[in-house]
Amino acid sequence: MKALVFSAPNEMKLTDMPRPELQAGEALIRVQYIGICGTDVHVFRGHHATAVYPLIPGHEFVGELVEIKGEGADAFQIGDRVVAQEILTCGHCDACARGEDNVCEDLKIIGVHADGGFAEYVRVKTRKMYRVPKDVDLKRAALIEPLAVAIHDVRMSGLKVSETALIIGGGPIGILVGCVAKQAGARRVIVSEVVESRRKIAEELGLLTINPLEPGFDEKLTQLNKGENFDVSFEAAGIPSGITTCVEHTKNTGSIVQIGITKGPYPVDTGKIFAKELRLQGVRIHNQFAFKSAVNAVADGLMDQVLDKVASAVYDFNDIEKAFDCAENNKDALKVLVKIAD
Repeated sequence: MKALVFSAPNEMKLTDMPRPELQAGEALIRVQYIGICGTDVHVFRGHHATAVYPLIPGHEFVGELVEIKGEGADAFQIGDRVVAQEILTCGHCDACARGEDNVCEDLKIIGVHADGGFAEYVRVKTRKMYRVPKDVDLKRAALIEPLAVAIHDVRMSGLKVSETALIIGGGPIGILVGCVAKQAGARRVIVSEVVESRRKIAEELGLLTINPLEPGFDEKLTQLNKGENFDVSFEAAGIPSGITTCVEHTKNTGSIVQIGITKGPYPVDTGKIFAKELRLQGVRIHNQFAFKSAVNAVADGLMDQVLDKVASAVYDFNDIEKAFDCAENNKDALKVLVKIAD
């Protein structure tokens, strides 16, 4: 099969290699579309602390089931269109027993610690695999994984119907979180984002936006939210000023969700967290229930307009270097997809 291999940081090459061989409880998917995640770029640049090399990256994929072995085989048919949650878990630790598999004590991720989906075929666990209806656009199905992240993040926030939400960072996850929050009943969602094209997309999807570089940002943000602070804030930019803004603009007893991966410790005013009785919630990837929920949402067409806006560019597999360059350097692009096969 043809596959993209990171042989070492900053080294990528399309190469031929054997198709994966299956063990019991595994399935083989012929990949059709896959998205480039920020994690893939971090792994390529050598900025992911636990990534292994050489490695086939990629975890946001959809494709055709071509082989399945052992446990779970009766639930699928060869030729089914399928997606799979990318996390590999022990199934036995306390976190797994609680259904919090995304923080498994022995967590591994397809495309980071095991070969992933930037290949003509990818091997997955059958218990993590879900069927996608035939009438679903495959490009939308390729975004099930990042949608699962957004669903997980909103659920972990505790957001309630009619509450307000602030999103720091209007990248793919930030916009998806905002749209999921609206779907969950938020009456007002405001996205703070520097890039004008991203603010425009957010506005087209019914979200309010603000440029954090504008003079008088804090005052304007309060005015935009009708003079109030926010019930829930999501830090999705991974920058120190983001968490500062969340602490300042979240209501007493509100919650802050830390989504962005930070490069170092944040200077957080814990005194204000104490005084306002804020809840600071970390989130990691998504649990399997959130992934299944994302499958259901896409299957029922609940997020069609959102996913079509987020999928901003499609490249052929042979143009993989151009695709990665776009994902890393083109701030106007949200989610870059790569077409592996028809």
